[in-house]
Amino acid sequence: MTEVKLGLLDNLAINNWYKFLLYIGGVILILSMFLEPKGITIMQVRTFSIYTIILSLIVWIVYDRFYLYIDHMSDYQFKDNKFTLVFVKYLIASIGLYIWIFSIVPIIPYTQT
Repeated sequence: MTEVKLGLLDNLAINNWYKFLLYIGGVILILSMFLEPKGITIMQVRTFSIYTIILSLIVWIVYDRFYLYIDHMSDYQFKDNKFTLVFVKYLIASIGLYIWIFSIVPIIPYTQT
C-alpha cells in the first residue's frame, strides 16, 4: 500500500507558551459557538478566549520582531549585548504571561461547587 502524507499539521508545532494559549483560546472560542457552559455566561467564555487570542498574537508578533532584530545584528554587537537581549526576551515573555494570568484569567469567575 502507498502511504499518503498530508503536511497539514506540520506547522501546528506548539513550542512556546503563547502558541499554546493561542490554540487554547481558538478551541475555546470554537466550542463556545456550539456548547452552552454551566455556571458561567457565554459572553465571559468568549471574552476570555478572544483576549487570550489577541494577547498570544501580540506576544508572537513582538517575538518575531525581536528575533528579526537579532538576525540583523553583527556578531560583535550580539556578543556585546547578549545579556541584555536575553533579559529583554524574558521580560517580554514575563509581561505577556503576567497580563494573561492577572488580567485575562480573572474574567472567568471562581464558582464554588
